[in-house]
Amino acid sequence: MISHVLKTSLISLGVGFLTEIVNGWLSSQFLSKFFEANLITILVALLAINAATMGIVLTKIRDLIDRNGGSEFFRKTRAQMLLSVKEQVGLIVLATSLLAVKSGTAVANVPNMPLLVNSVVTGIFVYALIVLYDTAKSVLIIVDYEG
Repeated sequence: MISHVLKTSLISLGVGFLTEIVNGWLSSQFLSKFFEANLITILVALLAINAATMGIVLTKIRDLIDRNGGSEFFRKTRAQMLLSVKEQVGLIVLATSLLAVKSGTAVANVPNMPLLVNSVVTGIFVYALIVLYDTAKSVLIIVDYEG
């Protein structure tokens, strides 16, 4: 589990950094301003979507267990679902903290600190999209499951 979180974190931070480099090259402030205004709302909405989707998946899993037995086969699935909720809550807390720090004057006065903070904020958004993608994959897997 930890290796998966670490891998996803590194991918997200890499994509966030590359995105911020491109934004700097284009002299664009769009993403920075967009995330300042909307990131927390987007993250909470993605958490709600994830929770609703998990409800559908768990209902299907419960049907499979009732028909075929074998609840032990879905222990890892349950653990992964719980991990995704924890990840998303952590992303919300981290984004809130970073956006609060970013709005302070101390960040603007440190060389390259805005680039670093913006890269991490963009990485948080990318991480949330990866979690959403994983949840969507789980729906397709469970719908196609034949038992």
